[in-house]
Amino acid sequence: MAWIGIIVGTFAGVFSAVAAYTLYALPLWYSLMLYPTVGTTSAILTILVMVHLPPGLRPMAQPHRDETHRTA
Repeated sequence: MAWIGIIVGTFAGVFSAVAAYTLYALPLWYSLMLYPTVGTTSAILTILVMVHLPPGLRPMAQPHRDETHRTA
């Protein structure tokens, strides 16, 4: 879940910084400050949303080889 949050945060931060500079003509320093702000916020929100999903909809990690062949 953390990897998905990092990916979403990265793309949201880059998009917001580029859009703020090109579309809204904000100063460069302000656009660069939007990148970590929007990126961190969207990453945290993505992880929180995924934690609260029902168990069938959550992304699952693959079990280790030892966990699939236990006998007891």
